[in-house]
Amino acid sequence: MPYDQTRYDVYAASRSGVYNAGSNPGGLAIARTALTGTQISDASGSYALHPSTVDRSGPSQAGLRTLYNQGKLAVISNIGTLIQPITKTEYNSTPALRPPQLYSHSDQENLWHIGRTSASSRGWGGQVADLVRTGNLNQMLSPCISVGGGNRFEVGTSTFPYQMSSSGVTNVSGTGTTGSSYQRAVALQQMLEASYPSPYQGEYSKILGRSRDLYTLLNTGLATGGIGNVTTDFPNESLANQLKMVARMIKLSRATSFDIQHSRQIYYVRIGGFDMHDNLMSTGTNGHANLLARVSQALGAFWAALGEIGAQNEVTTFTMSEFARTLSTNGNGSDHAWGSVNMIMGGDVQGGRLYGSFPDQTLNGPVSLSRGQFIPSTSVDQMAATLARWMGVTSTGDLNTIFPNLGNFASSNLGFMLH
Repeated sequence: MPYDQTRYDVYAASRSGVYNAGSNPGGLAIARTALTGTQISDASGSYALHPSTVDRSGPSQAGLRTLYNQGKLAVISNIGTLIQPITKTEYNSTPALRPPQLYSHSDQENLWHIGRTSASSRGWGGQVADLVRTGNLNQMLSPCISVGGGNRFEVGTSTFPYQMSSSGVTNVSGTGTTGSSYQRAVALQQMLEASYPSPYQGEYSKILGRSRDLYTLLNTGLATGGIGNVTTDFPNESLANQLKMVARMIKLSRATSFDIQHSRQIYYVRIGGFDMHDNLMSTGTNGHANLLARVSQALGAFWAALGEIGAQNEVTTFTMSEFARTLSTNGNGSDHAWGSVNMIMGGDVQGGRLYGSFPDQTLNGPVSLSRGQFIPSTSVDQMAATLARWMGVTSTGDLNTIFPNLGNFASSNLGFMLH
C-alpha cells in the first residue's frame, strides 16, 4: 500500500474508505495509523506492508517486513499474464491483445504455470529443469518435487514432478515386513522383476519399481533422527508444514553422504483461500489478515531453516498468483482483477526494492479499469525468465523457446537477482 499521504488518500478512496465494522463495513482500506511499523522505503516512494507481515514473536523469526528491510525480500508490483505490453486504449479496442480467459482462476493459473499465453502441456519450471538437471547425481529422483499436489508448472519434456506430502513419502498400502503384509510385498516384488511382452506393462513395472526404490531411499533419510531433519520451529499449519518438508528435502539432497546429491531442484507448495468475495476484512482464521500472517510466518520459518542448513544463498523462493483483486468493494469483499503483487526471497536476491511500476490507484485511471483492475506493467515471462537465468538457463534461444512471448517485452531480466 502507498504510505505517503497523497497516494494513501487515493488508495483509501478507491477501497471505499477505511473498514469499520460499525460505521463502514463495506470499506476495504486499512487505516494509515495501523500501518505504523510496517513501512518500507524504496526509491519510487514510501509504502507499507500489511500489518500481518511483522515478525513472529514466539521463536523470534523474521517476518516479511524484516526480510525486506534486510535486503532478502523483493516485491514485484503490478505483474500479470500478458501477450505483449498493452495500453488501456488497446485493451478496450483490441480484445485479441488480452490474455485468453482473463478473469478465470483455472485458466490464469495455468498461464502462470506454462509461461505463455497459448496452450501447452509443459510448464516453465519443468522445462527449466530439463536443461539444468544434468549435474544432479541421482537422476532417478526428479529435480521437480511437489509438496502441494499435481501441477502443470513442474512438467517438462523429460521431467515430471515427484509428488510427496508434508508428512513425507507413502509406501504402497498393505506391503510391510511381517505376516500377510510381507507376503504381499514379496509377491509385488516378484511381479516387478518379471518380464512382460507388452511395452505398456513393462514401462508400468519400471515406473512402479522406481517409485518403490525412491520410497525406500527417501524414507530412510526423512525418518526420525535421519539426515533430513531440521530443528527450526515451524508453525503447525498447511503452508508452513509444506515448506518444512521442502527444507528437509533440500538438506537431504545436499548431503554428500546420501544418495541424492542434487545441485538443481524446483519445489512447489500451495496455499489457497484468497478468493475472498466475502469476509475479506474478517479477523477470523479465514480472513485476509490471517492468511497473510500465515504466509509471513511460514516464509520466515523457512528462511530460518535455510540458515540452519546453510542454504540461504542457494535457494530462491517466489510466489505466483493467478491475479489480484479489485480495489473497489463488492460490499463484503473484492472480485477478480488482473495485475498483482508477488514476492521473491533469497540470499541472492537484490531485495529491499520494489520492481516494476507501482500503478496509479485511481479507479478507472490511466492503467486501471472501472473497479481498479490494473493492466499489468510487468509480465509473468519477465519474472520467470529472470529466475530461469539464475537457475542456469542463459541461452537466449532456450529462454525464447520456454517463453515464446518474451521477445515482446523490453527486458528479459528484471534485475532482482544478484548473480
